[in-house]
Amino acid sequence: MFKSWKFWLGLTLLLALIWLVERSYGWDAVVQSWQSIPPQQVAIAILLMLLSYILRALRFYDFFWQQCRGQFLRLTRITVLHNFFNNMLPMRSGETAFPLLMKQHFDVPYRHSGPALLWLRLLDLYALLVLAALSLHTQLDVGNSVKLLLAAALLTAPLLVLPLQNALNRFLLAHPSKLANRGAELMHALPKSPWSFARALFWTLINWALKLAVYAWLLAQFLDLPYSQSWMGATTGELSSVLPIHGVAGAGTYEAGVLAGLLPWGIDHAKALAAAVNLHLFVLGSTLLLTALITLLTQRLRLPAKAADNG
Repeated sequence: MFKSWKFWLGLTLLLALIWLVERSYGWDAVVQSWQSIPPQQVAIAILLMLLSYILRALRFYDFFWQQCRGQFLRLTRITVLHNFFNNMLPMRSGETAFPLLMKQHFDVPYRHSGPALLWLRLLDLYALLVLAALSLHTQLDVGNSVKLLLAAALLTAPLLVLPLQNALNRFLLAHPSKLANRGAELMHALPKSPWSFARALFWTLINWALKLAVYAWLLAQFLDLPYSQSWMGATTGELSSVLPIHGVAGAGTYEAGVLAGLLPWGIDHAKALAAAVNLHLFVLGSTLLLTALITLLTQRLRLPAKAADNG
């Protein structure tokens, strides 16, 4: 780890964030701002985050139904651990946890779980862009015809993906070669029917909508913003977590993402940074708490089913 440039870059971003927050706002003021939010409301927000974890697990369970049938709790444990490592490790290196765990527990080949995870990440990106458009469309200084064109492009994009994907798969199968066979094998786990594609899109949209609703509410508590503005800050913050570049535990890059959505509204830089840090602290705190809770409750599933039976 200490030989990896990713680790040192992530650590540099973390230290820079700590210095910047202290210099511009002060860590004491950041922590004290939590006193304005009743503990009961924070507890409700954490419960909603738990629901989002369950929705995320349902998405993976539906996607990998053939391999994981009857093993929802085991897959929930895997998705929670994957989310934990992905949030904590720099530069998306935590993504490797999912293929490794799927191979260990369900014997899913890397050539299937890897492309499936990438496909779902692209679906995450699409969902965030759609949800960002909900608050951004009122601020676009363009005509209604352009807005309608952009909305139509966003809404019709998923309708094009499946036909193109299936056409590419048929082409690869019809022209066998070593490269074509490998390409077809990598596409093996991707949805092939409109129904399976629609279900994956549904789980993705509903999960992200819930998460953004919680994060936007929290930002609004710290900054006293209209909900549409805090929604934009929450969305751009999450966009930074989906993109390939982020620091240790997202430090620095997550805050930059939130600021990108808040500053265009004319919000004070120091207050916006403090709110972004507090939102990030909530994300990390709820991740640690819920990961500890769920992994503890599913402790008996820590070993693959076959290994547990032999033990």
